[in-house]
Amino acid sequence: MVPVAQVFRRDAPGEWWPEDADVFQLLWCPNTHWDPPVPQADVSPVVEIRWRRAADLPQVPCSAPVPVRQEEEDYGFSPRPCTMTPVPLTDFPYPQELPDDVRESVERLVKETGGEEGGDIITRVAGCKFGGWPTWHLSHPWDVRCRECDASMRLLFTVASDRTTRITVGRWGDLRVFSCPVDMRHGYEFDVH
Repeated sequence: MVPVAQVFRRDAPGEWWPEDADVFQLLWCPNTHWDPPVPQADVSPVVEIRWRRAADLPQVPCSAPVPVRQEEEDYGFSPRPCTMTPVPLTDFPYPQELPDDVRESVERLVKETGGEEGGDIITRVAGCKFGGWPTWHLSHPWDVRCRECDASMRLLFTVASDRTTRITVGRWGDLRVFSCPVDMRHGYEFDVH
C-alpha cells in the first residue's frame, strides 16, 4: 500500500468526519486488480481508508515503502509526492439532476469554461476532493446503495486523474469512495469512473 492522500479536518471540515478522528488517510496498492474483493472497484487499485487522530501520528515523517510494480512504471497509480492546497469550492451534480432553471445556467457555464480541450471544470472538478457530487462522464447517474442498510450512499472522497500529481485513474477518470450516511461503520463502496 502506498499513501495517496492525507487530509486534516481543519483543511476540509464537513459532515463526513467521524467524531474521534481529525486525519483522513487514503492508501492503495498501485497495481491494477482485475478481480478485487468486494466492495473494491474492478480494474483499479485496492483502496484502504484510515481515520486517525493527529496526536497519535508519528512526529517524524517516514518514507513510504517502494511498491512492487506489475504494470508499467508510469501507468498512473504511483502518485508523485506533493502537497495539496485546500480550496473551498462548490461543484454541481450532473446537469440532468438539477432543476430546469439551474440546469440551463450550469450547462452554459460548462460550455463557457470548457477551454481548448473541452474539459468540464464545473461538474468535473480535477484533483482530490471531499464530498460534493460524483462525475458521470462515462455513464448516466446511478444510485450507489449501502450493502448493510440499502441507504443511498454519499460521495466521501474523489481522486481524479490529474497532471500535477501524475495520477491517471482508468481512462483519465476518477476513483470515488462512497460512504453510508446512516453509519460509517457500514463500510465503503469504491468506484472507478
